[in-house]
Amino acid sequence: MTDLQALRVDVAERCRELAAHGVALAGAGNVSVRSGDHVLITRGGMRFETAEADDVTVVTLAGDVVDGARPSSETGLHLGIYQRSDAEAVVHTHGRSSVAVGLVCDEMPLVHYNLLRLGGRIPTIPYLLFGSPELAEAVGTAVARGHGTVLMRNHGAVSSARTLAEAVEHACLTEWVCDVYLSARSLGTPALLTDGDLDAVAEQGSRLAYGR
Repeated sequence: MTDLQALRVDVAERCRELAAHGVALAGAGNVSVRSGDHVLITRGGMRFETAEADDVTVVTLAGDVVDGARPSSETGLHLGIYQRSDAEAVVHTHGRSSVAVGLVCDEMPLVHYNLLRLGGRIPTIPYLLFGSPELAEAVGTAVARGHGTVLMRNHGAVSSARTLAEAVEHACLTEWVCDVYLSARSLGTPALLTDGDLDAVAEQGSRLAYGR
């Protein structure tokens, strides 16, 4: 099996994993991974729950199709991230909780220190038409500023990371954090962390080699 074919298989498996987490309903969302000068991205109209290797298209960093079916309509969004950052994988989902939070918050409230794993601050990009150069530009600019995850108003969430596994984990963690916030809001006013709290968590994690 070639390296690109193995990556196609991995992308398809990760798509089915995301479907199992309930963050990619009704064919919404897309996944990609970078391999040198190529990007492997899910095809247009693909259903995550039935994804197979043949549902993954190979394109150049300029967006030209090398092999496979018509790529996702959000290919430009993915390429914009790769062109502006050192990300190696991107996951875009339409999870219920992340969409809901993006409707009302200009930035994800600091409800949990796990936000550090997502870049600390998660901004909400104003509504822009899906598949448009304007959306790709706005998201790519946010990622270039250090925001590994962003919300898109009236749309969904985008997570970028160093590996495909990490990008999938971040997409699921984003949905979890948004769900925690919405649940807390239903009970009252959530207690929020400060930037200083997050700095202290980062220092503590480094001191204790947390997660290693």
